[in-house]
Amino acid sequence: MAHGSAQAALSELDGLFTGQKRLLILTHNNPDPDALASGMALRYLAERRYAMRATLSYEGFVWRAENQALVRELHIRLRKGGARRAHRFDRVAVVDAQPGAGNVQLPPDMTCDLVIDHHARQRGLRARLALIDRDVGATATLLLELVQAAGLPLTADLATGLSYAIRSETQDLGRQASPRDVRAYYAVLPLSSARKLARIIHPKLPRVYFAVLARTLARARTVRHVLTANIGEVPGPDVVAEMADMLLRCARVSWALCTGRFGGNLVLSVRASSPRARADRVIKALVPDPRNAGGHDTFAGGIIALDSTEPAEIAGLEERVCREFARRLGYEVTEWKALIAEDQSRAAGLP
Repeated sequence: MAHGSAQAALSELDGLFTGQKRLLILTHNNPDPDALASGMALRYLAERRYAMRATLSYEGFVWRAENQALVRELHIRLRKGGARRAHRFDRVAVVDAQPGAGNVQLPPDMTCDLVIDHHARQRGLRARLALIDRDVGATATLLLELVQAAGLPLTADLATGLSYAIRSETQDLGRQASPRDVRAYYAVLPLSSARKLARIIHPKLPRVYFAVLARTLARARTVRHVLTANIGEVPGPDVVAEMADMLLRCARVSWALCTGRFGGNLVLSVRASSPRARADRVIKALVPDPRNAGGHDTFAGGIIALDSTEPAEIAGLEERVCREFARRLGYEVTEWKALIAEDQSRAAGLP
């Protein structure tokens, strides 16, 4: 939202929130920095402008070390499982996601009061007020514009959360960042805590992270400029996206797909280099239920429910997904090439 549209959106929020007492803010199941900071900012706005009691809730896991550090350093108050008690609240909001997208748990008979998001609008979305803007790279930018329109001063923790969210979601303003994202980032950065940002950006990593990394590299395969890795069991769903981000940095790779098994689902994460790649369309071609997939031009994710627990059948599904991924990009795979072959290791002087 530009300044004028932010003022108009704030007026609509006034009509929705004024006189209400309790607000439930839902993120997607496994919140990333954009979802966490956006929820943090909406709670701040609700409490300061409307004197509401706001609860920030999620349903899944906060696994990634940077995300855990964000919650810890900024003292973000999170409640798990709040969607089951949504009927007890006067208003229910969803940030950085949309009901019906498959990654938000909301009672099926409930119409959401407010949606604030920067993803493509879901078909059949039901919400009393939907503030959806695809012209920005981060939902945190939209929330900052609302807080600014309300004339509220930013706390150091809120500024830190918003700056990290914008930086993370746009990969240091290099991935689908609009001029509004750039303005928002440089507006909050001077107000942020440099020490907290450093601890969030460079957290200590658990040993399981390195085990997953080693497995990802060992299983990574390529065909032309396409790279895939079936990681197997993972400790948290967002580690799949983390590995996909890392693999896309490989030279001469412009598309990456990682899969991981978690909670009875196969988690998929797609990454692309071109700003016009339409990764969101690719992921929806890989996932049977389009409600369980979504994303942007350069990054997307989805889940496939595992109907079987047989390792061979799951491995077969993973292979079919990878081959379909390559086929969608124009390659009929007859043989994959290992990313790190033994001869490459020897040539690099590795044992």
